Parts: sequence; structure tokens; C-alpha cells
Amino acid sequence: MISAFEGRDTKSAQLSILEEHCLLAERIDDASKQVDILFSATANQSPAEVSRVIVVLEDLLEIAREHFQHEEAEMTVNAFPGLIFHKRDHDYLIKSLMDFTSALNHGTTSLSNDMGVNLRSWLTYHIKKYDDAYVAFIGSERT
Repeated sequence: MISAFEGRDTKSAQLSILEEHCLLAERIDDASKQVDILFSATANQSPAEVSRVIVVLEDLLEIAREHFQHEEAEMTVNAFPGLIFHKRDHDYLIKSLMDFTSALNHGTTSLSNDMGVNLRSWLTYHIKKYDDAYVAFIGSERT
């Protein structure tokens, strides 16, 4: 198995993967908290407030794409059998963020507190179901 973690022991490879996921989780959580704050403060939904939310969502989209691209490349190299399902879940988040941002840009949806809640729910679910499975796979392949 070829990996960006080649030459490291199992524990350090697993820690590297977990550290990266923790960093992404923190960045997504920070962005979703910003979205929550902005959403709760935008009862009037002024164009300036909507623009601020759009900027946060676009930043989050960039963070997610960068992380997902790296993670999917690593999974491809390691022939992770769950890649297609993992990628499908990534694609779902990307599409959701793009659709919501586009709808805000075009004024076809309004702000709601649900977006920040949905981001955190997705992240928790994704880590427990998909990321934990990949970490276990990497660990089993290295022992």
C-alpha cells in the first residue's frame, strides 16, 4: 500500500488522519457558528447581512473542497473499498452548500438557523460513519 503516510507506524498514520479531520471539523464548526450568528442576527435579512453569510459559505465550500480532494486522493491510492460511498457523501455536502449559496445570491431563499445546525449534523454523521471507517481501514492495513 502506497500512502502519504508511508514509513510511519500505524499510530502516527492514524493520528495524522485524525488530526486532519479534527482541523477540518474545527474549521467547519467555526464557519457554521458564524453562519448561526449571522442567521440569528438577520431578522431583517438586509442585503449586506445576506452578503456576509454568502462569504462565510463560500469560504466553507473552499475549505471542504480542499479537504475532500486530499482525502479522496489518499483513499484512491490506498484502494479504500468504501471510497465511492464516502465521495458520494462529500458530493452531497458540496452540492448542498453550492445550492444554498446560489439561492441566497439569487434571492430565491431566505436565511434560517437550520443551515448551521445542518452543517454540524452532517459533520458529526460523516465522521462517525465514513471517516471512522477509513481510519479503521488504514489501521488494519498497517498491522
